[in-house]
Order: sequence, then structure tokens, then C-alpha cells
Amino acid sequence: MDPPPQATADALVERIFEASLGMFEVMAVYLGDRLGLYGALRDGGPATAPELATRAGIDARYAREWLEQQAATGILEVDDVAAAPDERRYLLPEAYVEPLLNADSPYSIAPLARSLVASAKVMPQLLEAYRTGGGVEWSDYGTDMIESQGDFNRPWLVNSFGSEILPAITAIHERLGAGPPARVADVACGVGWAAIAIAKAYPDVTVDGFDLDEASITLARKNAQKAGVGDRVTFERRDAADPAAVGQYDLAVIIEAIHDLSRPVEVLSAMRRMLRPGGIALVADEKTEDTFTAPAGEIERLYYGFSLFTCLPAAMTERPTAATGTVIREGTMRRYASEAGFSGTERLDQPELEMLRFYQLTP
Repeated sequence: MDPPPQATADALVERIFEASLGMFEVMAVYLGDRLGLYGALRDGGPATAPELATRAGIDARYAREWLEQQAATGILEVDDVAAAPDERRYLLPEAYVEPLLNADSPYSIAPLARSLVASAKVMPQLLEAYRTGGGVEWSDYGTDMIESQGDFNRPWLVNSFGSEILPAITAIHERLGAGPPARVADVACGVGWAAIAIAKAYPDVTVDGFDLDEASITLARKNAQKAGVGDRVTFERRDAADPAAVGQYDLAVIIEAIHDLSRPVEVLSAMRRMLRPGGIALVADEKTEDTFTAPAGEIERLYYGFSLFTCLPAAMTERPTAATGTVIREGTMRRYASEAGFSGTERLDQPELEMLRFYQLTP
């Protein structure tokens, strides 16, 4: 790790100034994403401000300011900087189409902007939570956060979960491919991409998604129908501890959610009870450093950012709470699994993802 920069007032001021420029760029990307401006440039080609305004259905003066800002930051290209303001034509570079507009791409970055803006929206509630020890309800973050949460994991779930990751976990792959057809529980399923990926990769399997957020369940059902697996994937606003689920599943998965839960041990315990004899639980959560380090690397800093503004406040809305936070380390996961009654917890370093780690839990 590089040595920390010298602690000077100038260095701190420069750092915060650069970060502020970045924050404005993130918010401008959010505008382009949510208003359909990038899509209008991709679909209709280079445009002047009046042309973009017409295509996207926004005010022409705002269109001009956004286009100029995007060109000034180097995201868009402009044909003639000396032309009159409403005659300049702006182009979205081909290399930026995938990161900004393809939600299935591993380069997809627009969801990050969406989640940061959603966190900023609840800043008054966050201030109150920090003062009182309370929390911020997940629903307070709104649609932006719900969609971005699903879209963060969507690329790897859609592209490699069923085709590369699960096949690399021998015990799970063999059961999903064998008869009688396996039944899978996707706990804290969100908008459904894990369940959909499993169903597409293993055509005899049925998957039941559990989540307590109604808005997520609604999106998950739409996603499953669009993906063509609505006949084998169901999503319900349902607690994983539902007695009707006991002993019904060969595999239970939970993707990047344990650290968000107020009572993770109870949820893991419910997952254990869901399993049939010989069943397995698969957990994916943050790939953090094994121990606290400071200064930390970029990924660890990103996790702490989400923890401050989203994950920890959401977990603090209930009592009692484990108050885990985003930076969940291996030791914490092992302790939760043991307290939930699992006899074995295996950290899987293969298959490998840049930001997530897998754990295979056996009853």
C-alpha cells in the first residue's frame, strides 16, 4: 500500500475540492440517466441543445447547460466550441455508451450515481438518526435506491452467476443439475436477478424469492416475466421464517444482504431451517479486508461510504439490531453462521469476484 500523503491543510483542501468536482459530475450523470439524455444522444445521434430538448422532453435552456457541463468535464464531445451556444452539436462517445446505458454490462456505472443521489436525499433523516441512534427506513431512500441496489449486482448475476460461478461450486452445481428437480430459495431477493439467473441456467429448477419490500417484489416479478422464467420463479413479500418454508429447499441463497439486516443471525437460522437434508446455503457479501486498516484502499473506502449513509442506518431501524454495517469481515460472517446453527462455513476464494466473497454454509 502506498504511504499516506503528508497531512497538510493544503493537501486536505485540494482533496475535498477534487472530491466536490467529482460529486457534481456524479449528480450530472444522474440527470443524464434519469432524464434519458444519454439514451437520446445514443439513439438520435449528435444533437444541439434544442434538438436534445425536443428528443428528451426537457427545457432547452437546461439542456444547453447540461450539455456544456458534460463537454467541459470530458464526458461528451462537441463539434465546434466556437459555434453559437444553440448551434454546437454534442456527441456521446461510443466507448461511453456501455457504461452509461447497458445495465447488463460489467462496465455499468449509472446505478452508482443513482444510489449516491438517493443517499443524499435522506440527509435530514440521517442527521437525526446519528443524533438519536435511530435509523432510516429503506423505503425513505425511494425508487432510485431500490433499482440501483438491484442493478449493482445485475451484471455479474446475469452474465456469470448461473454459467460460471455456480458451476464452479461442485456440490451446488451437481444438485441443481440432478433429479428430482431442485427447489431454491432466494432470501432478500430484491428485484430478482439471482433467482432469474439460477432459473435460466438450470431449466428444471424452481426458485422462490423472499423479500419484505413490496416495491422490490413488484420489480422482480416484472423482471422474471421479461426474462421468460415467470413460470418457474415466484416472488412474494414473505418472511424467510415462514413455517411453511421449513424443510422445502435444496439450496438457499442470499446475495449481498446479510450486512444490511438488523437480525442477520435470525435470518441465517431461518435459511438453515428451510433446507432439506443435504441442503446448502450460499452467501455472497462484501469482500472486505480481513482486518481494519487505515488508510484503506478504494474498495474499502467505498464500503465505508455506503455504510455511513445507507446500510448501517437501514439496519438501525429495528431493535435489537446487530448493526453490522457494510464492512462485514470474514470473522463476523463465521460468527453469525455459527450462532445460526450451521456446522460448517467455507470461504470460497474461487470463483472470484472483485467486490464480493462467497461462503458455503452447511447445517
